[in-house]
Amino acid sequence: MRINNNNFQKNANTSLVAQLIWKSPGISRVDIARELNLYRSTVTNIISALIDDEVVYEGEEGSGMSRGGRKPIILRLNEKFGCVVGFDIQPSHYRAVILDITGSLLFQDKGKLPEVDFDGIITYLMDIVLKQIDKLGIPLLAVVAGIPGIVDAENGMIIYAEPFDLRNYDFYSFFTKNYDVLVFVENDANCTAWLEMTINRNVNLGDFMCMIADYHEGSYQFGDRAGIGVGLGLSIGGKVYHGSHHSSGEICTLSWRGHNIGQTGLPEDLLIRSVSDEQAWKVWMIDLFSSLVPVLSVFDPRVFFIHGKPFSDEQKIRDLLCDSCPQFLDVLKKVNCKLIFDTQDESVVAKGAAMMFLQKLFAVPELSEIESRTHFDWEDVIAQAYPMKKTYRKPRLEVRNA
Repeated sequence: MRINNNNFQKNANTSLVAQLIWKSPGISRVDIARELNLYRSTVTNIISALIDDEVVYEGEEGSGMSRGGRKPIILRLNEKFGCVVGFDIQPSHYRAVILDITGSLLFQDKGKLPEVDFDGIITYLMDIVLKQIDKLGIPLLAVVAGIPGIVDAENGMIIYAEPFDLRNYDFYSFFTKNYDVLVFVENDANCTAWLEMTINRNVNLGDFMCMIADYHEGSYQFGDRAGIGVGLGLSIGGKVYHGSHHSSGEICTLSWRGHNIGQTGLPEDLLIRSVSDEQAWKVWMIDLFSSLVPVLSVFDPRVFFIHGKPFSDEQKIRDLLCDSCPQFLDVLKKVNCKLIFDTQDESVVAKGAAMMFLQKLFAVPELSEIESRTHFDWEDVIAQAYPMKKTYRKPRLEVRNA
């Protein structure tokens, strides 16, 4: 790859260099040039600009070559350059994290949501994290929210979120009118796919699938039903797949019919009892996992990740599958798919939301993405980091009428 004198190529090469430092902390300029097949002068210019902008810093000297010569200077990302906020917004509760640009966790929180409308919920959550960011003294680069529902991530639109009774909600417009920061919104299950892509960025995962479940307690505020909500996130060819209508991963089980509200056709009382009643839980699990058999056989993923508290007892679920849904385990063997339970971290959606920004920051931009409202480049990120202190306009918190 050779650099061209245009803004797109400049951003592409900057992303390639920064991505390599992100993936391989301690790499040198010489190794970057060799790995990316770029001119050394090109790499030197990019690194110099990143150092000037305090994105990268020079660390200690690396090991010298066996034949002697000057020891290479290693490069690292500056964790103080900026941070990103990730939200997991559910009907009755939230989880929030703040990560630095290396992906390290700086802050996390969880709690109940106030009795306000959705605009008020965003304001409430931003108040929480902005106080923490003031304490950290690190510039806020971006905010990413994960939410259950159908989301147009490229344009910042929540097309349909049944748990919040939202239709065509312009998340991007509301946010940018009130906060001076890059902003994104994504389906919560897709956030777990972004998480796995980031955690395993030095591993070739291939095509993979993530499943996330959360307990819905039932909300008098939004009318959400009690029970267990579940979603799927798909990664194909190293990218999160959103589908033709942004609804990829919105699962309907085999019991579902056109007149049913929600994801299954199971009785309402059983869905409510599935949270605490053993027999109802088994019926729900069997309905879910049997519905995934054709999905796995057609999609042919290399790995299937399972997240969420409802799946926390791995052995219990494996025993249930052996006894009551053996076809699920059989199809995993058939397509040679590895099953991985990762259920202990309650903040996977919030972390995955924040990591979505990191993935985009360190990815080579595509021409098709430039026209989207949420597109950004390195100039935008540098501008976001300065000045260190920003002024945020906060909308008034309005109580939702009963």
